[in-house]
Amino acid sequence: MGSTNLPKTGRIGRFGKIIEKDLGQDLMLGVMLDSDKYVSFKAPEKAAWWNSAVERLEKGVGNEKAIDVMRSCGQKCCGQGIRKTAKRLMDESKSMEEFLEKASTYEVKEGEIEYKLKDDNTIIGIFKRCFCGQVKQIKVQFKNKTYCQCSAEFHRQFFEAVLEKPIRVELVQSIISGAKTCKFIIHIEGE
Repeated sequence: MGSTNLPKTGRIGRFGKIIEKDLGQDLMLGVMLDSDKYVSFKAPEKAAWWNSAVERLEKGVGNEKAIDVMRSCGQKCCGQGIRKTAKRLMDESKSMEEFLEKASTYEVKEGEIEYKLKDDNTIIGIFKRCFCGQVKQIKVQFKNKTYCQCSAEFHRQFFEAVLEKPIRVELVQSIISGAKTCKFIIHIEGE
């Protein structure tokens, strides 16, 4: 498969570009195996493709570098529009608790997301369903949480935009790797 047949747009195109830029074309071609057929896949096949692609990526570069790739993807998923919306919700809120309540219900069904302030420097995020359109219809669970580091980075970008402080996000568990919910611990690092 030549690189001319690879997807160039969407999340899959971005994924391939990040791998090629950071880790080289040879690795990217190995990871992107069968991606030229991706557009014809049904949702469960797309989820299976991502599962296999992340496993190929981990096998090629190890877990830490694979996490870096997925976090680079997540940085792009939390675009300027989302960050502006987050800032607007915060500006409209009288407290952190009110902001978290708004963020928990903005454009989602009530109860699907829950952000709670644990203490002054810690927010707990619980997702009752997978929101990633690429993988939410999995048939075989992912062997680990590497893919979901994209979402962890999304949260970092989201909360850094709102709080204008360094944020560290810990992904505790994810639905696609077998948990009942996704759980994030959002640590507010700076003062």
